[in-house]
Amino acid sequence: MIDISNTGTFDMNDEDIAITTETTPLQRHCKNLPPPPLQRHCKNLPPPPPLRLLHRSTMLKIVTYNVNGLRQRVSQFGSLLKLLNSLDADIVCFQEIKLTKQELTTDIAMAEGYESFFSCTRTCGKGRVGYSGVATFCRVKSAFSSVEVALPVAAEEGFTGLLENSCPSDSLSGQSFADNQFLKEFARVELLAIDGEGRCMITDHGHFVLFNIYGPRADPDDAERIQFKSAFYKVLQKRWDFFQNHGRRIIVVGDLNIAPSAIDRCDAAPDFEKNEFRRWFRSLLVKGGGCFLDVFREIHPERRDAYTCWPPHTGAEEFNYGSRIDHILACGLCLHEVHDMEGHSLISCHVKDCDIMTEFGRWKPGITPRYICTVMY
Repeated sequence: MIDISNTGTFDMNDEDIAITTETTPLQRHCKNLPPPPLQRHCKNLPPPPPLRLLHRSTMLKIVTYNVNGLRQRVSQFGSLLKLLNSLDADIVCFQEIKLTKQELTTDIAMAEGYESFFSCTRTCGKGRVGYSGVATFCRVKSAFSSVEVALPVAAEEGFTGLLENSCPSDSLSGQSFADNQFLKEFARVELLAIDGEGRCMITDHGHFVLFNIYGPRADPDDAERIQFKSAFYKVLQKRWDFFQNHGRRIIVVGDLNIAPSAIDRCDAAPDFEKNEFRRWFRSLLVKGGGCFLDVFREIHPERRDAYTCWPPHTGAEEFNYGSRIDHILACGLCLHEVHDMEGHSLISCHVKDCDIMTEFGRWKPGITPRYICTVMY
């Protein structure tokens, strides 16, 4: 199994508009939270939520990090709070937390100043228990601030809309998606299996919907896992389409277990890009006819050796012999209210930087390597 821990940041700012909402923080088990108000930005599409003008220095920082075991990482930093504070981000998305719901103790689930949202493994695959899981931590600046930038107004575990413990909200419309004709080709048991591995947490931040994803891995000779991975991404794409059809901006972060192009792999063979999942990934991008932008590649189109994953127990990270399988994708209109949107995009208008946080590289002589990726929004 490939051993990864990616941290990336996503820093977004704007010359005159920064992300915020007028809502108070989400209480984990709220049941009647109304959806955020909407504001029309384009014809014939349901409108995105309103924005508030803030000082131009206001910024939202998102970090994605495959921790390869959250308890192990918390122990390394001394506490969950120290781990989160070291990343210095408004939203932190962890993947491969390797915890079941029963193992969510206070010391690894709660930290002062943060709201947390977990999706844990429900199934036991090939003798494994708690082998997957994702967690999203959102920084709380003030419980009643009108300029909160990180707290979501709704949250949903999984993306099929079938899991029962998601916070009900019209803004995410999980049940509407589950009832959609698009999913009729999948049996209910198949959809529950897709969400049963704890691979997705959705949070609605009003101005955008955030997907924290830990994509399945499938060896070339494992037909069962290839089929699962294919179904996983097929249904996930339908959920993205669902939000796009409702005019929502989408940010996808996490370990997708896909290196999309030859530039993203140290030893890519001539037929590397012919793999079905790599072709699928590239089809999502604007350059491939899709709606998403690969934020890292938009900012660093030619950078090589930008890897986030290395074979374990080999010292491969020391020599940077790896792949880029951790990503930050974005789609939707920019936040400006202008008639002519030519030249406008979420990336060009609002993203300050997107890079791999090399200071979190964990390779040292005699120690198994690990790593990280970021975006400033």
